[in-house]
Amino acid sequence: MSRGTMGFHRMTAAGTWAKALFWSALLSAMATGGCTGKIGGPGEPVSGSGAGATPGGAGGGRPSGPGGIATKATDPGRVTMHRLNLAEYDNTMRDLLGTTTSPSAAFNFPPDDRGDDFDNTADVLTVSPLHVTCYDAAASSIVAAAMAAPAQRALLVSCDLAAGGAACARTSLEAFVPRAWRRPATTAEIDRLMAVVASATTQGDSTEVGFTLAVRAALLSPYFMYRPEIDASPTSLVPHPLNDYELASRVSYFLWSSMPDDQLFAAAKGGHLHEPATLMTHVTRMLADPKAQALIDNFAGQWLFIRKIDEVAPDPTLFPQFDDSLRAALKAETQLLFREVALHGLPADQLLNAQFTFANDRLAQFYGLPPVGSTTPVRVDLSGTTQRRGFLTHGGILTVNSHADRTSPVLRGKYVLTELLCGTIPPPPANVNTKIVADPTGAMTLRQILESHAQNASCAACHNTMDPIGFGMENYNAIGAYRTMDGTLPVDSTGVLPSGQKFSGVVDLAKIVGSNPAFAQCMATKLYTYALGRGLNTTDPNNMDVPSLAAASSGFASKGLKFQDLVTGIVLSPTFLNRRGDGG
Repeated sequence: MSRGTMGFHRMTAAGTWAKALFWSALLSAMATGGCTGKIGGPGEPVSGSGAGATPGGAGGGRPSGPGGIATKATDPGRVTMHRLNLAEYDNTMRDLLGTTTSPSAAFNFPPDDRGDDFDNTADVLTVSPLHVTCYDAAASSIVAAAMAAPAQRALLVSCDLAAGGAACARTSLEAFVPRAWRRPATTAEIDRLMAVVASATTQGDSTEVGFTLAVRAALLSPYFMYRPEIDASPTSLVPHPLNDYELASRVSYFLWSSMPDDQLFAAAKGGHLHEPATLMTHVTRMLADPKAQALIDNFAGQWLFIRKIDEVAPDPTLFPQFDDSLRAALKAETQLLFREVALHGLPADQLLNAQFTFANDRLAQFYGLPPVGSTTPVRVDLSGTTQRRGFLTHGGILTVNSHADRTSPVLRGKYVLTELLCGTIPPPPANVNTKIVADPTGAMTLRQILESHAQNASCAACHNTMDPIGFGMENYNAIGAYRTMDGTLPVDSTGVLPSGQKFSGVVDLAKIVGSNPAFAQCMATKLYTYALGRGLNTTDPNNMDVPSLAAASSGFASKGLKFQDLVTGIVLSPTFLNRRGDGG
């Protein structure tokens, strides 16, 4: 058997071994530490003596103080051990090994479930045998490609493997594994990975083959695939601060959907990251980094339904102008407006009221605006028109809240109520016909049909709440083009909010919603949920969620609705800085 063939079989065997190791370590985690983060590396649980790996090591536990647990003994809640979702996996591989494509797409990872409106909610991020098969295939390919590319190889290997042998392999693993696992690795953990190298060389493979297998094993470890947070007593309900490495991961996956960078690691190693001034310096720096685009892609993309623009499919017969170039322009428009809020200091109420947008020539033509002279979006002043103000008049948002063949005041009204004001709408009663059929004669507008439908007592409670809001957007068709007529009949875009406030048209509606304190509170609730990766506990009076969220929301509103102030309030909240065991 040639050396190359032997290496191939060794890699194949390692895939089977690595998958078995993954399940063994994960089952050990569930048995010994609940789903709270007390998980073992290859072969055994981590002991409490590993530097930085548990409270008490580098960046470990610290006394309560400013930003720590308050003197009143209250509950910061618990977060299920958080598997990296698809975006987090892709971004982490990008920052760890320099990948330029999406591994989750290339290797057909199963889609992430969503919970509490977001796909980074830890409780729904399950793992299956298919996940592990995909992780193994991705790790094998990524590591092989990295070892063959000089720039990426330098992220893995710090010496000459052929000349340095096991010593070089160990030195390289000691540098790589702490970055991959996002905290210091213990001597025992490196020893177990070196055993993989030794197994390969004993059977005739090169040190490079053995090292490659060890790196693959590290990337299949739960310490890479998950974001463990260690509870010294996994069943204890006593709160404790995160150690600085755990805090670095919380901040980086919140703002970047990716691993900490070298500066965060350095602050964690020094044991200073938890200090409020240090933490805020890093938050400011991170929001100015291009990787903060993740907040637009993943937070706003889900909260505001921007991601759905990629999926929506208007009827091509009725709306032939809706093509891929328009779809891309519509998505970019809303992303760029939210970017102004998240990263450039625009007050959050201007999401609803901004007198500018971002358009290229394709979108300007669709909106009936003068050409902008650019195929990429540029900032466009809207002070000369009343048809477009804020994102509720963005064609992409209007389209995803429509049906394929017509508008939907129901969906549009529900969107404002649930996504912007955090109201709740109960599901329709059983056995109620929810299908709305347009009048084939054209004698009635959609509004008139819905008003007739709401006369049914079973439908009135919900439709009388949602529909009058959605009527305010009826000047925009199913793909967001402005109109004054519904068929041959004039559009009536007057409406009323549940509070009794009346409005005429979406611009008027947007002003009311933007000035409603419930909008700021709702935005704070959405970001708080996304930041923690779990839903709110509003029923337990001993839980910190309600006061923590109230403090962050109040600071956000009182300081002019600046997004960075909201981020600051959340990151400094006791629920973000602390955790507890699961009591089980």
